[in-house]
Amino acid sequence: MHKIAFTKAFQSCKNGEKVRFCIEENQVKLEGVLSCDKSYPDMLKLNGILSGVITLVCDLSGEEYQKILEEPVGFYLSDTIVHLDSEHFEEIVECKEGKIDFEEILQSELEMIRCDYHIKENEFKE
Repeated sequence: MHKIAFTKAFQSCKNGEKVRFCIEENQVKLEGVLSCDKSYPDMLKLNGILSGVITLVCDLSGEEYQKILEEPVGFYLSDTIVHLDSEHFEEIVECKEGKIDFEEILQSELEMIRCDYHIKENEFKE
């Protein structure tokens, strides 16, 4: 299951169910649940774990290295354009064309990790 209709998942969650998902790609897995959150009644809450192995580049040496992931992931999903004031900002992913695309979410999470600053462990310690 790489994509699911937002309205289908939303209705299931409104009925008290949690929608489970799991996507694996290139040694990395995103697994979790979609649920409703009373704080944002028109959105879905995604909670999951990003696990596996990712290749990163050390920003000091330029060397590639493998990092083991075990990262919690959590944010909201919306099927409409969201306008929030800065006091109540939460991370929100807007779902295109009424679909929740788990492959796109996985790729976005990996890209955010890759764009961060990385230092290979045990490198440059005195």
